[in-house]
Amino acid sequence: MKIIFVLICCFHFVCLAKHPNFILILTDDQAWSGTSLRMDKRIGNSYGDGYITPSIKKLANDGMIFSNGYAAGPVCVPSRYSIQLGQSVARHGMTSVFKMKNAFDYHSPDTLAELLKKHDDNYVTAHFGKWHIETEPHVFGFDESDGKTGNKEGGDDNKTAYQIRINKDPKLTTTLKNRAVDFLRKQAESKKPFFMQISHYANHTWITADPDDLIKYEKIPNNKQLRPPAYSAMTEALDRSIGGVLTALDELGLSDNTYIIFTSDNGAVPSFPPKPNVKNNLNNPLQGGKWSLKEGGIRVPFIVKGPNIPPSSQCDAPISGVDILPTIMELSKYNTFSTHQSLDGISFASLLFSGNKAENIKVFHKRILTWHYPRFNKWNMANAESAIRKNGWKLIYSWETNKKELYYIASDHMERFELSSVETEIADSLQDELFNYLISVGQPVPPNPNDTSNK
Repeated sequence: MKIIFVLICCFHFVCLAKHPNFILILTDDQAWSGTSLRMDKRIGNSYGDGYITPSIKKLANDGMIFSNGYAAGPVCVPSRYSIQLGQSVARHGMTSVFKMKNAFDYHSPDTLAELLKKHDDNYVTAHFGKWHIETEPHVFGFDESDGKTGNKEGGDDNKTAYQIRINKDPKLTTTLKNRAVDFLRKQAESKKPFFMQISHYANHTWITADPDDLIKYEKIPNNKQLRPPAYSAMTEALDRSIGGVLTALDELGLSDNTYIIFTSDNGAVPSFPPKPNVKNNLNNPLQGGKWSLKEGGIRVPFIVKGPNIPPSSQCDAPISGVDILPTIMELSKYNTFSTHQSLDGISFASLLFSGNKAENIKVFHKRILTWHYPRFNKWNMANAESAIRKNGWKLIYSWETNKKELYYIASDHMERFELSSVETEIADSLQDELFNYLISVGQPVPPNPNDTSNK
């Protein structure tokens, strides 16, 4: 009888442990080059000079960098929906903080957390930090959360956003670390698989710094400091928070069965306060920034660490936040899952183990990635634009001017050479494909606001 009991207990333990754990670390408004980590080993200046981010560098040393990792949108709300739903911004319709079409029925789509729990109801799900979605996290399948949080909870009063603040818990980086570590301790004891998303408030405005960190950066000569010292200090506090989570995973014996995805919701603001065409753009060497469909607004840090992922590796296939849902589903061994909603994302799980040598890597280069930000406004840093990337080419179409820009982004990450007047067939073909896609997902093609023919 005792032997049977032991066997049953062992069997129960194996059942609980057979699925991997997942941690998604999402930062806010972080540049592709916004850490001390070189995001492309082939590009010498693909990191931020003067940042101190050892934890993020360690994550990359233990895992894989995606040099062409993208956010689904140039601002936070669209990107966050895309991660949870596996859909492009145009398809789910939350194209900005303001939406261009009716929001979907929140009870219809299958979200990332819900799918994991449907796969195995032992999964425990948690979201800590900035949510910034129109409904509560529990509606999207999270068992634990900080609630319906936004920029306000992170310290942004929407009035003095570009003033510098001093705080021993800058942007709640310590609080979020403690929340995450407590959750990890509980899961280590329960032996249940988990999915935890930590959505940091850093590096969104306001700029908030730990006074001890700030002193260090204020000593750096002005000619070496390309950003406010407090911004660099805030980034180090963010890194320290991430490091605390990584340390806890090791100490609790959870690292060997946990995948960690690190990325951002969009690029950094170009400057403080934001100005177009600034020389010392926080997103250098990329052009543009938050609100823009230039690379600085949408190309972001993207690192994955986990079981059997080769350390210090790099993959150059273009991937996006829309791909996180199907990737986690495949890694969880839920290969035959289905969703009520159509998905735009595809699993990049195969890339994690083979990198640029993956048999299906051409699929990622040939498929289309789209961005849709149709917000008409008078602020010249936030134009109404849509973009498409395919086969190394990227086209940006302006709904305000009806003009297009074409770049061979595979070798021109700085978008220096605009080729629409040279490669006219490629530009026209990509424009047609972009328009057809927008129409196919029910997104009305915005009219030109300067066209008075129908008024």
